[in-house]
Amino acid sequence: MTKSNVNIHVLADETLGGIKREYIEVDRKAEVGERIIIVKADCQSEYRNGDMAFVSRFVKDDSRLGYYVESILANGQSIALYDREYRVLKPTDIVHIDGQRYEMADRKAKVGEKVITITKCDIYCKGEIGTVGYQSPPRYIYVRFETRAVAWRVPHEDYRVLVPLDKCEKTFENKNSGYKEIKNLIHNDLGITRQDIQEMISVAVSNEVQKLFESGKLDIIVGAKIDSLIEEGFRDGGRLLYGFKDRVSQTVSDEVGKRIAKVLNINVELKEERN
Repeated sequence: MTKSNVNIHVLADETLGGIKREYIEVDRKAEVGERIIIVKADCQSEYRNGDMAFVSRFVKDDSRLGYYVESILANGQSIALYDREYRVLKPTDIVHIDGQRYEMADRKAKVGEKVITITKCDIYCKGEIGTVGYQSPPRYIYVRFETRAVAWRVPHEDYRVLVPLDKCEKTFENKNSGYKEIKNLIHNDLGITRQDIQEMISVAVSNEVQKLFESGKLDIIVGAKIDSLIEEGFRDGGRLLYGFKDRVSQTVSDEVGKRIAKVLNINVELKEERN
């Protein structure tokens, strides 16, 4: 998992039957019914930083000419908070089931995929987990729930597809770990510094540029493009357009760069994945 400055809390979500769900802290005014976390407690005797509560209502405070939030702590205690004292805990689409992380995707499920119900009916409750047995287009799928012996018909609006995340994250971690191992080998075991690597690249590029000029391939590569630029430049009044020199220079630079990258097989994919 990539590092982030976002504070994440894994809490039981009663709207999903108590399934563990990831919440993130959001710095905004809460709404009635939302879950909040105290981050700058004014009154340490009644509540502390880190305490969580549900917002029950908003109350006008005439003495301070503002509003405060009345909330209920886990122990049932009612407290009053100003906006500066808390952050909203916003639910994400990521849930924890049997020690694994899943993303709840809002799309039609495929046969064999795992789903979670998000509504309640006479047959199933919120937060029930099941596997898709077969489809009944266009509105339904048949799900075999873990707590039931037979498959039940479930409309698409009543479920979310559970997409496993751990496998994707482990793949990324393995790639990142491989990069770090190579980096440590280069710097620590072989004693090669960043300056040494830059000098190696500089020498390799210089050699390829020299070969390119000596072989005459540069004329072949950029000649046609420069002829086209010259023709374009003399169209208006027989004078070259402003910036012609820079455009020719950029064309040569681009083509030489492409040639060198191809010959040296320069690969930047791993670097891009780490960003």
